[in-house]
Order: sequence, then structure tokens, then C-alpha cells
Amino acid sequence: MNWPFFLARRLSASGQGSFSRSIVRLAIVAVGLSSAVMIIALSTVSGFQSGIKNKVIGINGDLVIDDISNTEGSEPIPMGEKLLAFTPDIQAVKGIRSVSVCAVRPCIVKGESEIEGMIAKGVSGSYDFTFLKNHLKRGVVPEFSEDTATAMISEITANRLGLDTGMYMQAIFFKEDSSGNRRPRAIRPRIVGVFATGLDDYDKVHFITHIGLVRKVLPASARFTQWELRLHENVSATEAVDKLSSKLPPGVFNVQSAERYNRQIFDWLALLDTNVVIILSLMLLVAVIGMCTTLLILITERTHMIGTLKAIGAKEAGIRSIFQYQVLFITGFGLLLGNAVGLGLCWLQYHYGFITLNTETYYVNKVLIEFNPMHLVLVNTGTIFTCWLVLYLPSRVVGRLSPIKSIKFQ
Repeated sequence: MNWPFFLARRLSASGQGSFSRSIVRLAIVAVGLSSAVMIIALSTVSGFQSGIKNKVIGINGDLVIDDISNTEGSEPIPMGEKLLAFTPDIQAVKGIRSVSVCAVRPCIVKGESEIEGMIAKGVSGSYDFTFLKNHLKRGVVPEFSEDTATAMISEITANRLGLDTGMYMQAIFFKEDSSGNRRPRAIRPRIVGVFATGLDDYDKVHFITHIGLVRKVLPASARFTQWELRLHENVSATEAVDKLSSKLPPGVFNVQSAERYNRQIFDWLALLDTNVVIILSLMLLVAVIGMCTTLLILITERTHMIGTLKAIGAKEAGIRSIFQYQVLFITGFGLLLGNAVGLGLCWLQYHYGFITLNTETYYVNKVLIEFNPMHLVLVNTGTIFTCWLVLYLPSRVVGRLSPIKSIKFQ
């Protein structure tokens, strides 16, 4: 007869004392809650990072190409017709879905009773408005033509300046004349749409208008300030940057991915990875402490049984297999419980969004969920491996027990 297996069955069945059964249940709950928290943490952080990343890419594209002399936070340097001629070369690079020519310029916008410093982004009719359509609050997305003087503003700007669709906004720029003096120049586009991206830092200062209007306030020889590129799915931004850098003349353009162009936001998102590591470590620690405590209590309660087995010649490996079975029993049921709870809560949040967030602080209005099968594999395999390592301490206890003292132990 396989004595270790028989005794293991007895240990996990009704032969256990009520105290032992309670300890086993608590260990299962500890493993279950730990795995559930890890699944939820990975899914929510991944969803949050993807949600913010998609918003940033929706605003500025996957890649941005501008003048190499531009510095972060400064006014973009305008580029002329000669550099605009590189547009077909950029479009020819494999993996690029669309190329939009943009002109970005700071200005002062006058409302009903307030004025605000803002940034005008001039785009053409070929601009990809998919992101703005998805975040349109009222009005329509403009269909720009050469003589269209229309604009889109954010809901924050509309509320702050008392503007709305159908009204005209006045934007005052400072254009440099032939003498080098900067003189005011105004444009008055009609507002046709109001959007709310949720990225308050963007919504507070940007509005969208036709590139022809912005070109009127650029230097005479200038035509644009940057290209915004969108890539096909599964195309690496890093590879696209390398291809474009090798195709374009060196020392002229600055080719940047969305991560680099919006470095501050993505550096902030990267900090969340540290939080995830801390949460995973703490939850594994909870599972380990619960498992280790449970096994030590079970070994103490079964000291008499261990001594009897040693007295009749049972090997240490066979005795340890009894507790290995118990570890598998606790870990298996704990992971089933944790997966059910974790995935269930993630599914409810994904479909119903019952946990909301402050948009001004988190840039999204609810907790976002992104499920990755590798997260499930990581949590389950990591928990099983860690709990298995916990057997080292109880096995040392089993090896040091004297058969005579163990039999006498009450």
C-alpha cells in the first residue's frame, strides 16, 4: 500500500481535526485573495497605461517629425516649402497608415469676458479625426477645405470662455514682419464642434482649426511645423523611427515616437510598473506566510504520526510527500478561488464600469481593464512555484524530528 498517499488522503479529509480544517480553509482564502489582487492589479494597471497611451497617440499620432532645432516646451520652429517636399518620401515608408501636415502656433483667445493663452493646431482635410470623433461632445467634426474658417475647441475652453458651437472665436497671434518686429494678427474661425479628450493638460490649451488659417500667421516662407504619423496595427514605433531616420536627410529632422514626444506622461506611466511589482511582492508574501504557517501547524499537529512513520521505516521523502500533497491541495483550490474572484470583478468593471475616477486627476473617467492571458499564467505559475518553495522550511522540521520523541509527543 502507498502509505504516504493513504495518510495524505486522511490528512485532507474528515480525519483532520476541526482546528486543522479551519487553518487549511484560511490558507486557501489567503492564496485566493492574493492571486485575485494580483490579477486585478495587473489588469487595471495595464488597462490604465493602455488607455492613456491610446489617448496620447490619438492626439499627436504614433510618430512626430519636426525641426531638429526644436527644444521641449518651446515654440515650434516653422519649416518651409522645400522641407514639405519630403512628405511623399515619408508616406512611402512601409507600415505608415497616414501622414498629416500640421502647423502649431501659440496665440491669445478672446472669449465673452475672458482671455486665455492657447495653442492653435492647424490641420488639413486629410487629418485623421477618428480620435476627436470618439470624444466629440456636441457639434460636428469639420470637413476642412481651402477656404473653411472653422474650428473645434475643448469643453473646458468652451465653459471657461463662454463659447459654443455656432459662435465665432477670436485668436490673436504675433507674426514677425520683414523688419523682425512681431505684430498682432487675428483670425476669427467659427466653432463647429466641442470635444473632451479627458487629458486636461491638452484640452485646456489646444484648439483645432484649418492649416490655411495658421499659415497666415507663420513667417512668409513657412508652411508647417510638423508631420504627425499614424502606423498600422502591430507596427513597431521604434522600427518606424529607424526607417524614417535612415530615409530622411541627417541633421534636419527630429523623428520621435509618441513616448518620446510626450516624455513626461510616459515617464509617469512607467512609475506604475514599480507599484505593480510592490503589490505582487506583498501579495506573494501574504500567500507564503499563510502557507508556511499552515504547514508548520499541520506538522506540529501530526508530530505523532511522523514519528510512527519514521519508526516503521518510512523515508523522509515519503513523509514530505504527504505535505506536498497538502500544498497542492491548498494552492490549487486557492488559485481556483482567486481566478474566479479576480476575473469576475475585472469582467464586471470592463462591462459596467462601476468604479469611476476623477478625470482631472487620472485622465480617464473609470478604472480601465485590459486582460492579458500572460498575466494569468504569470500569477498562477508564480504562486505555485513560490508556495512549493515554502516546503523547504517544513521539510527541515520533518527531518529533525526524532522518532522516539515524536511518538511520545502529545
